[in-house]
Amino acid sequence: MGDFATYAGEAADGRVWVELDSDGRLTDLYLDPRVSYLPLEELRGALIDAFTAAQDQVRDQTEEPISRYGETAAPERLTAALAEATDTAERRFAEVATALSDLNRRAARPW
Repeated sequence: MGDFATYAGEAADGRVWVELDSDGRLTDLYLDPRVSYLPLEELRGALIDAFTAAQDQVRDQTEEPISRYGETAAPERLTAALAEATDTAERRFAEVATALSDLNRRAARPW
């Protein structure tokens, strides 16, 4: 298995602990048995605090926008890539619309 970064947050004096991966997905959750004695609102607040702390760590590590190649993405290149993707999507939607229209006409024909 490859190495991956994890980010932890805790609350309620360490009785609630969460761990997130670099995408912000939950990888681990620890609830001390003593949390069963906490009022529901206090437990809810502790869970939110722990998740927020871990998410802040993820955000702090990934704040600078980078491309999948590890370099800062140039706005001009992103604009060009978006324009190309939009053109491709429009062509594909036109093809799908034509195919659906053909199918509709064939379905309306009496056999």
